[in-house]
Amino acid sequence: MWQRWLLLGLLLFLVPWVPLFAGMHSSPAPVVVAAGERYSGDLSTFDQPVIVLGEVDGDVTSWAGSITVYGIVRGDVVSYTGAIELDAGAVVEGNVLAVAGGITIANPVTLHGAVIGIEPLAGAALVTSLVNVLSGQASGRRWLPPGSQVFITGFVVLLLSIAVTLIWPRRTAGIGRALRAAPLRSALVGLLSTVLILLAMPFLLGLLTLSLVGLVLFIPLVVLLHLPYVVGFTGIARAIAATWPPAVALRPPLATVSGALIMIVPLVIISLISPLAGMLAGYAIASWGLGAALISRGGALPIWRDAW
Repeated sequence: MWQRWLLLGLLLFLVPWVPLFAGMHSSPAPVVVAAGERYSGDLSTFDQPVIVLGEVDGDVTSWAGSITVYGIVRGDVVSYTGAIELDAGAVVEGNVLAVAGGITIANPVTLHGAVIGIEPLAGAALVTSLVNVLSGQASGRRWLPPGSQVFITGFVVLLLSIAVTLIWPRRTAGIGRALRAAPLRSALVGLLSTVLILLAMPFLLGLLTLSLVGLVLFIPLVVLLHLPYVVGFTGIARAIAATWPPAVALRPPLATVSGALIMIVPLVIISLISPLAGMLAGYAIASWGLGAALISRGGALPIWRDAW
């Protein structure tokens, strides 16, 4: 019984922070290099769109924002999940790479390097939209009604949790038992693991950006890093379902669905108010399950109950 109240308490703890994040959150303004302006060095953003009307003496890079070039770029132009548009008269002396969003080239355009990723990858529009929703970029919502991306994300997480349960039914049940037996230890290990991953990401991405081939591996790497969080999230769903009386006990897939929905519905509501708060809450919960997966070696080991 106390495990159920602990899970409910975690969700309720996150709700009061929503107004704070909602007040801080706003759609990012584009970074503009004005006509006649010359920007020295590399120009990079995370979710802000980049518009080059003048000149950039270096690379132009955006992780989740679009890049539009009207002027001159004397380096590479790279966008990981956003689109790249080269307008008439644009000059790019380096390479042009769009990992997922595709490239639009008008005539006449002067290109001295390679052009990679003209056609968007399969599913790239959805990936770009989801990234933009997490960062609050309104331009990613043109092809879907406002807020619908949040529901799509929740539905995808639910489907992934069901798939993980079908593939590893005993392991996910073991992760749920470990979480119930050692909730504090799981939370601590999960938090530390997430912090270590965040600290390692800049160095790993720095290695990938040394070559265009490495940049193409960015999205598969992100997907691979999220798999343990999906497994941990599924373990929490199994832990929630295991606290119910035997009279309402469900088989693993249905148990996962019911347990996951208890977490997904509040996260969707929070994300509709503030995408940043929803993202942080989702990672906090998934990190808890990740910790349980680590201390139980993927649900294979029994865990003694915490004495603290």
